Amino acid sequence: MSKTVNLIKLSSFLLGLMAIGISSCNKEPEYVPVSYNSTAIEEFWLEKTVSNPNLNRPYQAMVMGDSAIHLLVDYGTDITAIEPTIIAYADSIRPTGKQNFSNPVQYTVWANGKSVSYTVRISVSTIPFPVIKTIAAGYSHVVAIKNDGTVWVCGSNFSGQLGLGDYSSRNVLTQVPIYNAEQVYTGDAATVIKLKDGTTWATGNQYGQLGFGHRRAIATFTRHPFLDDAKQIAITFGEMFVLKTDGTVWGAGRNFGNILAQPDSDPRASFVKVPIDNIISITGNGSDIVGQKNNGEIWGWGNNTGGILGVGDNLPRKTPVQLPIPSINVTKIIAGGSTLFLMDDAGKVWGSGANASGQLGLGDLTNRYSFTQLSFFDNKSIETIIPHLGATSYIENNGTIWNAGSNLYGLMGLGSISSTLYTTPVQLPNFVAKMSTGNGNIAYALKADGTLWAWGSNSAGGLGTGTDITNSGSPIQIK
Repeated sequence: MSKTVNLIKLSSFLLGLMAIGISSCNKEPEYVPVSYNSTAIEEFWLEKTVSNPNLNRPYQAMVMGDSAIHLLVDYGTDITAIEPTIIAYADSIRPTGKQNFSNPVQYTVWANGKSVSYTVRISVSTIPFPVIKTIAAGYSHVVAIKNDGTVWVCGSNFSGQLGLGDYSSRNVLTQVPIYNAEQVYTGDAATVIKLKDGTTWATGNQYGQLGFGHRRAIATFTRHPFLDDAKQIAITFGEMFVLKTDGTVWGAGRNFGNILAQPDSDPRASFVKVPIDNIISITGNGSDIVGQKNNGEIWGWGNNTGGILGVGDNLPRKTPVQLPIPSINVTKIIAGGSTLFLMDDAGKVWGSGANASGQLGLGDLTNRYSFTQLSFFDNKSIETIIPHLGATSYIENNGTIWNAGSNLYGLMGLGSISSTLYTTPVQLPNFVAKMSTGNGNIAYALKADGTLWAWGSNSAGGLGTGTDITNSGSPIQIK
């Protein structure tokens, strides 16, 4: 990001016009303009300028509330004499000019007779060539955390879910001003990141799903203490569900189809408790949520599209109900794309729900209203399953990926894009994955070497190519 001013920026907004005095007995009083000055620092940057000729690229800091600012620069960067760019609507900020950031530097901001001090800590990465260690994706965007704790994103940003301070999509991998990241959860319109210090930060609040008590737009990562003790988070299009360490589940958001399991269908901008307890895991990214209790029981609720809940019909369940699973010991549950998958301790895979595109991999196009064993995988060790929209990726322990369902956007990864429906799983050729994600028309996969790959639709630039290609039927690297 470029700036037109290389020195610290200080500005104030003075809105309004001075009323012109009128010489009469009913003379209007002179208008006094309102000051919009603030002691808040809006942005803090390090940029390659005349003052900072040796910086390789711009760096945006993480403004952590009203007292701290943190920034990580690349390995080998000299921070002993650099001049930051500060954006604030203030009367003055001190100090100015170049500073030695080898130790924390305190900045004081004055506005309207008040002052606030910020402690700025700039760290130099100890990793020469950081690589991606984990990924999470929504319908058409991806969030990647590198092993230096930095966060990188591309794709759709209509709700501010990328945390970049705006609502513009990105078609190239772009760094986000948040540091020391450890874990990420994301969905169609919100993202939550837990830092290494245990604190949790969230962005994207189109329907109030962040549970801050309002539905105002949030496009930058904001501190969220309620989520600090979250064991798992499931993010749908307009809601967010939080599994706490005490086994309770909480939800907030638009409440589509009464998915918050409350007595009414009203939206909730603050978290409400779902009437279920003793939960050890939750899953879901569409219009259904499924959880496993500590006694092994599987419970679910939601719209039940395609019969995903496996209860014998496709009627909605507005409160949690126990699902009639086979007589198996379930080790993992995965819900999404109107499909639900169970994996048992014998290595078998079971599925229910939508199958109009053959995404269950059962060799037909018939929905399943009860759990059916996916016999194709009986002799394979499946590690995880990624339900996309009309397609599914099945990943073995050895990193082999099998795809089934619609190839309309190239999700089979066979190098072609067609209307063909693959009702029997096909192997993604010449590809070994460490992990995979993506709940829409894009599939993302991370290799063991830390490189990120994607195939499918390029909606909102989600393939990260920086080009306008429509889609890709083969994995391409996001750099």
